[in-house]
Amino acid sequence: MDLQEIIKQSKMLKPKSQKKMGENLLHLIDQIESSVILEGPYRLVIDSNIIMRLESYRQGVISEGLLSILLAFMLIRRLPYRFDMVVRPTVFYEYLRQKNLTSSHEHWRKFKELKDLVEEELGAKLFFDGIETYQGTEHYLKLIQSDSEKIAKALRLYQEKNWRFNFVQQAGRGFAGMPLSDPRFILVPPAFAAEALYSPLGLEYFDEQKASRFFIEYIEKNLIECEHNDKEVIEKYSDKKDFLFTKVLRLTPKGNLVGLADLDIYTTCNVQNQFSDQSHSRYAPASAGLTIDKNLALALRGATSHHITSGEINCGPDNENDIDAKMDAFQEEHKRMRESEKRHRLAWETSKAFMVDILAEGAFRS
Repeated sequence: MDLQEIIKQSKMLKPKSQKKMGENLLHLIDQIESSVILEGPYRLVIDSNIIMRLESYRQGVISEGLLSILLAFMLIRRLPYRFDMVVRPTVFYEYLRQKNLTSSHEHWRKFKELKDLVEEELGAKLFFDGIETYQGTEHYLKLIQSDSEKIAKALRLYQEKNWRFNFVQQAGRGFAGMPLSDPRFILVPPAFAAEALYSPLGLEYFDEQKASRFFIEYIEKNLIECEHNDKEVIEKYSDKKDFLFTKVLRLTPKGNLVGLADLDIYTTCNVQNQFSDQSHSRYAPASAGLTIDKNLALALRGATSHHITSGEINCGPDNENDIDAKMDAFQEEHKRMRESEKRHRLAWETSKAFMVDILAEGAFRS
């Protein structure tokens, strides 16, 4: 679908859908711009909702989501960087409707079906993360299914648990906190309490440490919302209102788990973590999540802050050479930051020019 056809189709949308199309596009542009904060090569990790819009398009449904996705890929083609589209195992799992495969033939059929769908509609080659063979897919699907059951069980336990908690605890009992006038006790803010109360789930597919943020936020939310807990402490030491992670990964009213692929994309495509991973010229290809899910988009946007480090510097005459080396390393990191800002600026300028062009063509006008 070319630009004129996209604009034509957008004019046929209801005002609410037109607004949603614009919001989707802005989220996608933000994700694309944020990706080049990192050094390439670049991997665009597509979310299940993008695949679903392409499937619906094949069935004759033209949605605001589809139109925003097609516009985003027009922008991508304007950028002077190579972006490879990638499907994560969890996204393939959701494409299979959370069912296991029974044979190599079935794997190849679904694999080829998805590959053809995305490549034909988006005009870019699709790559797969470890699920290009039946054996690899079978391995990952078993791990994902196992983790899915553990996560669902944990979230159900969170729902059932009594979260009554005394924010004043004895010092040395495993909680971090702030000293009180009585040195035997400390004040434990809700966020600190949540971290201490969290127990690893024993995840096998997901990175336990990166995924823990989701479950810790669930615990913090429950502590804050428990009517028996001290409201003064909560109001003073917690400013969280949205609890975004609990909207990304959640149980439906029927008890079904949704958001596995979103959890995978967030933990894989977190710009903040990846910028640190690329420090001091470490080779770490950049993964950028591409989604039109509002909550995941906001979560990804909240994980774009980044900084440089030079390592710990100890003073003293015996450490002068070490200090020189670390200062040199810091200068290299500062150079990396400047290059990052330059790439981001170019992406921003390209996006701005793209928006000017499509608006001039009549986009987002009724």
